[in-house]
Amino acid sequence: PPRPPAPAPAPAKKAAPPAAAGADFDAWVANMKASSPPDGKDTDDFKFITFTEVPPFTPAHKSLMSKVLTPELFNKLKDKVSSKGFTFSNAIQCGVLKPHLGVGATAGDEECFDIFKDLYYPIVKGWHKFDPYTQTHQSDLNPENLTFSRSQQVLFDKYVVSTRVRAARNISGFALPCGANPAERTGVENVLKQAFSAFDGELKGKYYPLGALSKTDEDMLQSNGFLFQKPGPAQLLAVAGAARNWPDNRGIFHNDA
Repeated sequence: PPRPPAPAPAPAKKAAPPAAAGADFDAWVANMKASSPPDGKDTDDFKFITFTEVPPFTPAHKSLMSKVLTPELFNKLKDKVSSKGFTFSNAIQCGVLKPHLGVGATAGDEECFDIFKDLYYPIVKGWHKFDPYTQTHQSDLNPENLTFSRSQQVLFDKYVVSTRVRAARNISGFALPCGANPAERTGVENVLKQAFSAFDGELKGKYYPLGALSKTDEDMLQSNGFLFQKPGPAQLLAVAGAARNWPDNRGIFHNDA
């Protein structure tokens, strides 16, 4: 007899929304917002908050920042600010406002890693299992030093169809995205455009500024999975201030090969 039809697949479960911190915490945040002075990095689409007291973290707060930040550490760092104007409140804002984040802290420039190291170093140790106080990071950009055993090669040949490598880097001397102003973002974009123009061979390509994409270019980048959108309000980049003035000075370089 004919086999009965297969049962319909169960509907995919939607991810549970991040846990809320609660009405009391929301009221505390509203009070901090209302009393915060203007920040020189504020834009029409984003405002930084000045925290005048240690945040009353709730069980919903999961970040390493919320675990590391004691009242004593807060009082030690709360008035410190980098020469580019990135404050301690700026550094912790993402983890205070979004309890679901795992790290919960950002840096606005290179100097922050020294000024706020008493916060960052324990976070780095907890996230990467690397202790900046006792260990020194070793950089090696020579691909010839990568080891790839025969057994690994067999597994790759059997299972791997394609691979992708993602790297995030910043340019020394410029503020990092969370602390950058329009002039610094323009400077970073100009440095990169100059570098792109020197590419030849298989690296030669085209730079596509997000704010000036033609419909044809947008469709091409979208269909190939290269086009990125403005970070959503619950995402780290948005709540940390890295999406200010979007899409100005954001773009994609795509090689022709």
